[in-house]
Amino acid sequence: MAHDPASKTELLEHRVERALMREGKSVLEERRDLLAHIMLDQIRETETLLLEGKRLFTRARMQVRRAILRHGIRGVTRFASSETGIANVDWSVVNRLGTRWLQDAVADAPSAHPRPAGGLEISVELELAAAAVDALLRHLVHLAVAQNNLLRLVDVFRRTQRRVNALDYILLPDINERIRGMEDAMDEMDRDDLVRTLLIKRRQAQ
Repeated sequence: MAHDPASKTELLEHRVERALMREGKSVLEERRDLLAHIMLDQIRETETLLLEGKRLFTRARMQVRRAILRHGIRGVTRFASSETGIANVDWSVVNRLGTRWLQDAVADAPSAHPRPAGGLEISVELELAAAAVDALLRHLVHLAVAQNNLLRLVDVFRRTQRRVNALDYILLPDINERIRGMEDAMDEMDRDDLVRTLLIKRRQAQ
């Protein structure tokens, strides 16, 4: 490999560049470690939401089954097709270590279910079924947001790790090799100068 011209100025510049690379690598490693901790927390949160989602799904299925037993499929369908007023959810987007992050939802209180048209009698079974389905849907939104945030974290983590690897295995070894080559060349030049100086002194002494 051809090395840069051996001069003290260029050698100093390369050493400064190497120091900056090492500092940048240290910063990236700290960022990667922080992302790893956040990812672990997000994984735990997502797993908790998954378990809660299974519980809410089981409850919603049970309540809908009870409503069907009392009103039949047509009655439950008529009730479900009316405006049941699922709670509105507002989200805010923030930046966390380079990741577009959706903040926790702020949900309004569920509105009362209006009486559907057609004279369908509102029963406890219908009300419980609607409330259970509403709770399940709101929870699914939270779960989808948590999974989306986790995917974004994984993407940023991988990109950060690739940059660390590039510094660790490509850029730093390359500049180290260039610095060693320049140092060897300068050492050779110093030895040549020393030999020439000794020869000149010897000839002068003769």
